[in-house]
Amino acid sequence: MLKTICYKSKIKSTLNILELEALFNETQNKNDTENITGVLVKKENTFFQIIEGQSTAIDKVYLKIKKDSRHTNIIEILNNPISQLSFNAFGTNYMVIEDINALYGLQKYITNLEQNNFENGSLFLKIIEDLLTTN
Repeated sequence: MLKTICYKSKIKSTLNILELEALFNETQNKNDTENITGVLVKKENTFFQIIEGQSTAIDKVYLKIKKDSRHTNIIEILNNPISQLSFNAFGTNYMVIEDINALYGLQKYITNLEQNNFENGSLFLKIIEDLLTTN
């Protein structure tokens, strides 16, 4: 069974750019081996992440995420079964978005999901729009 989890959290203020890059590389490598797709958005001091894949793998990864000291104040937005993957065609399947142009690119991708009636497309679009308008 497939599942998606979406959450946002606050980045620990002591993390430097090298630690963030290491976090991304570690996340991408682990998720690639577990066939987990998704997107990780970093905007200022906030992480927003969508992960999707086999339910057991997603639950295992999310448990590790919740215990990770590199971020705090995790707010779970979505934790649902899905019938198909939304992000398996999104670039390298997993990426960090750090600038506004890339965030608009993600918004365009999610708008396409919504127009093609992918599950949770409307919710993901709303969250991305909120990120775009938050200072």
